[in-house]
Amino acid sequence: MKPSTPPTNYRPKNPLISPRFGDIATFNRLPYLPDLKGKQVDVAILGVPFDGGTTFRPGARFAPRAVREASALNRNFHPTLGVQVYERLNVVDGGDISVNPLNLQTTFKNIEKHVSQVHSAGARAILVGGDHSILLPELRAIHKKFGKPILVQFDAHTDTADSAWDEKYHHGTPVRRAIEEDLLSGSDIFQIGIRGPLTSADQESYCREQKINTLSIDDFYDIRKRDQFFHLIHSKAQKGPKKKSRPVYVSFDVDGVDPAYAPGTGTPVVGGMTSREALDAVRKLKGLQICGANVVEISPPYDHAELTSLLGAALIFEFLSLMASE
Repeated sequence: MKPSTPPTNYRPKNPLISPRFGDIATFNRLPYLPDLKGKQVDVAILGVPFDGGTTFRPGARFAPRAVREASALNRNFHPTLGVQVYERLNVVDGGDISVNPLNLQTTFKNIEKHVSQVHSAGARAILVGGDHSILLPELRAIHKKFGKPILVQFDAHTDTADSAWDEKYHHGTPVRRAIEEDLLSGSDIFQIGIRGPLTSADQESYCREQKINTLSIDDFYDIRKRDQFFHLIHSKAQKGPKKKSRPVYVSFDVDGVDPAYAPGTGTPVVGGMTSREALDAVRKLKGLQICGANVVEISPPYDHAELTSLLGAALIFEFLSLMASE
């Protein structure tokens, strides 16, 4: 996953030549390149306009378009990580994955196929959801390419439910289904920001049985526990076969952030981290081998002043900066 040397045509448009408020919206005003065959691309940004797995407030199908528009304010250099992203990586906007708004399984197949095509072209994918159900087909594609990854999940919820209305696939089940399909091991899952009341005490039993690592929001604000948790992630990632770092997949559900900072989401839970704390937490993953990432559960109809879309765009730039820092 060593970055290549980007050609000039795979960089964002110069805002002094083409103003940020002009042109057709692509992520960070990058080139639109839906077909990666034969192209020298390191990372493709893909939209997944799908919220068919939502159990409460819909609207995440509109997120890819909103995040692209919000990303017009993104720049190229990350001052904290000290990396000039687009001098290290060839990044393109690969457009949206075709979805069937009335059929979850068809959408899953399309996601898995499209992400696998990105991998076949030698690139990695960052997906803009869409609800969190899209994580499962992403992990199916990741498993084919990289084997079992370590999952770092920012979220208010564990997403380990079994079913709802007798439906086993929705945005509250992807982690459980991934474990059942042997795409993940429970001890390789690290969940950050978990909080809120539960339906019953039994809801936590599955996570304990699977040995899922959880940093609750209360422990997140205990500096010692937080540092130990991130140290554990790095230690686990560095213990790959033949002394190679293990692949890490990052999934960021924006309801992990407090709704005061990210109101545009389908299942808001009060008492979460701030936007700044979320960005800082992602930066703690520097040095890991990021094999892919997503931002999910942004619901523009419930947003205001683009707060949540702006956060989503910023998170994607953080992921790119981590990849560029490898």
